[in-house]
Amino acid sequence: MWRQGGEQMTSASGLVTGRSARRAQTRERLMNSAVEVFAERGIFGASVEEISEHAGFTRGAFYSNFADKDDLVMALLRSYAERDVRTVEEITDLIRDNAGLRGNPPGVLINRALTRLLGDASNERSSILARHEMDLYAARHSALRRPYREYSEQLKQRIVALLDGTMQAIGLEFSVDVPTAVHLLHAATNRMQMEALLRDAAPDTGPIETLLTQITRPRTDTEHT
Repeated sequence: MWRQGGEQMTSASGLVTGRSARRAQTRERLMNSAVEVFAERGIFGASVEEISEHAGFTRGAFYSNFADKDDLVMALLRSYAERDVRTVEEITDLIRDNAGLRGNPPGVLINRALTRLLGDASNERSSILARHEMDLYAARHSALRRPYREYSEQLKQRIVALLDGTMQAIGLEFSVDVPTAVHLLHAATNRMQMEALLRDAAPDTGPIETLLTQITRPRTDTEHT
């Protein structure tokens, strides 16, 4: 009896796990679909039906995963935020764990970090456009403005802490307060990515490298050595 019951419980657990995996896959497909539709039509111009159909699902599948379009936008914001945080963490770990890389001049390390952070704009076209559309949507849509702003501020605080660690690994420090530096770099990065899309070319890291030379200096401590 115990074995039979155990097998039944294992089977039930497997069914739950399988359903959870399928649900996660459905959610991911809907989010990927939304990115593409938002990039082409904007968020106000995109309907739940269009997003669902583009992903190969019905409206029912959409509403099984998201309360409404605002809920989807916030889910995308959280997804992008976690990706940004992971990228900064990877850059910091790469520099800290690679003695040979740390031996390069700060300018070389900054270039490597920017290349990793910005990626290939041509391959990220939909993602870049969708992120800009999300900012515009939140600015225009009063119901989403506050939660979007609050989460963006939380993300900024996480990036501030991570970026300070990255600068330590490079052997530099900001000559302005770190939150201001993050604000400047975020604005410059957004502009660089948009210009890359307009030129249909890889991002030109020159302007942001110039900005970094103006707002950084060698660290006054020796903790990074």
